[in-house]
Amino acid sequence: MIRTHCLATALAGLALTSLAHAQNIKAVRITGGMSTPSGVAAAPGDNTRLYVIERTGKIRIIKNGVLQVPPLLNLSSGIISSGYDQGLLGIAFHPDFAQNRLFFVNYTNPSGHSVVVRYHIPAATPDIADANSATTILGPIVQPQADHNGGCLRFAPDGTLFVSMGDGGFDPNIGGPNGQLTTTLLGKLLRLDVDLPPPYIPADNPFFGSATVRNEIWALGVRHAWQFSFDRANGDIYWGDVGEDSREEVNVELTGGGGLNYGWRCLEGTLCTGYSGCSCTDPTLRAPVYEYTHATGCSVTGGYVYRGCEIPDLVGHYLFGDFCTGKIFSFQFDRNTGVAGPVTNRTAQLAPGSGQAISLVSAFGEDNFGELYVCDYQDGELYKIVNLDPPLDCNGNGQRDSCDIARGVSADLNSNGVPDECECAAVAVHCTAKVNSLGCSPSISSTGQASATAGSGFVVSASQVLNQKSGTLFYGYNGRVAVPFQGGTNCVALPVVRTRTAQSGGSPIGVNDCSGVFAIDMNAFAVGALGGAPHPTLTTVGSVINCQWWGRDPAMPQPTQLSNALEYVVCF
Repeated sequence: MIRTHCLATALAGLALTSLAHAQNIKAVRITGGMSTPSGVAAAPGDNTRLYVIERTGKIRIIKNGVLQVPPLLNLSSGIISSGYDQGLLGIAFHPDFAQNRLFFVNYTNPSGHSVVVRYHIPAATPDIADANSATTILGPIVQPQADHNGGCLRFAPDGTLFVSMGDGGFDPNIGGPNGQLTTTLLGKLLRLDVDLPPPYIPADNPFFGSATVRNEIWALGVRHAWQFSFDRANGDIYWGDVGEDSREEVNVELTGGGGLNYGWRCLEGTLCTGYSGCSCTDPTLRAPVYEYTHATGCSVTGGYVYRGCEIPDLVGHYLFGDFCTGKIFSFQFDRNTGVAGPVTNRTAQLAPGSGQAISLVSAFGEDNFGELYVCDYQDGELYKIVNLDPPLDCNGNGQRDSCDIARGVSADLNSNGVPDECECAAVAVHCTAKVNSLGCSPSISSTGQASATAGSGFVVSASQVLNQKSGTLFYGYNGRVAVPFQGGTNCVALPVVRTRTAQSGGSPIGVNDCSGVFAIDMNAFAVGALGGAPHPTLTTVGSVINCQWWGRDPAMPQPTQLSNALEYVVCF
């Protein structure tokens, strides 16, 4: 996590793109008052709490945005945290947490060695873990130095637990060789199945059954994978691997991989280290998808691919940071080409402002909805990356349309990003007009779009109407019917509501023809601009309205003329 040895003169940094447009986003402070926050996680099935680990040993609870005073668990008396990369380093909640209430932590014990331990949270005390429920899952793993202890824990989509283990020390002659040694767990990504009996090793691990390679190993050639994550859309693994004196790197491994070698200590990023026993041209060594020099930063912090719903423009972008500088970057990775797209420096865009700043980016976190958080190690704060743009909320439920769709509140069958209940379906003409005394059939039609918010622009009219007659449009919200009415057909289910009286116009008085037209702007009527008493359904997004024109026809035994009917949906 922390760079303690950096070159005084670093290589020139790789070029970063200028800030790409991505809505009005920023980091908003959720809470402060913590000590050395080094990770944040959510428990499956619990949308009210976030858990932040403090490197010094406490697991803090943020419930509904408020930092709770008692910690979930205080491990400070059983760990050592005097070294920069020692202490409480990782937390992960079992995928079936809602049923079994189990979680796992990774820390360095009083001897400075790494352990992964399982704990239980009783249902009766949801904010206090059972300190006596500790069960060691992995370790102790002997650490030769106090640096590069790794420690990140994440459950993969398949339910297995991944563990990052650093190479055991910044000294390349002590910790360095471990990355390529297959008989040690140091310098590796490990994979366990905590639902199996000890030693929890799944049979589909890439080296399962090997007598020369530790069976827990998923990937090797890792220096200090400080923070990794899984893309919840496809299961790909992303992680930042802290370099030595020149390069920081980001690696991506597509789902279904395993057994790959990421190069350390032969390679630092794509730079050949020249250390003994290495062949930098070995084709089995995997190059990072992105690297930067120490002109840009000095200690990479891995992040997450954004898969939330609050910031649609950010979906699919991988966000990561640099611990030393507080910078935050992003890129999109092309799974087909294996290439990371242009890297965007988002530091200024995400700056909290108002006198606040993210000083040291120690970890990113993801809640159950895929929204992202950032830990500030130095200031003891947690920030959330939020969208400041006004929400598109067509159904008026207080949530962004994108979130209604993502969370299953609204359907979007045509995948156009608009909740189906807000879609403006084409108007439908139905039923049969009453032929008037001159043999004309009044014909209903519309122009514009019915809107709950526009205030005007949706005109419903009837042509082929007797000239110089009065009439009104009546409407209802209970669907269609076809029942006899005044010598014609009523096409609107009861109850019905009348608009104001209209005049058909047309040829001058004394001329009898069908040149008249009835017309009314239903958007204007709906908001009360034309008088009358509009029903609230006219300004309710998603309402289905049926309407029909009625007018006078004195020459008929039942002196009315009736148009056919129109059905429309009120849109946003």
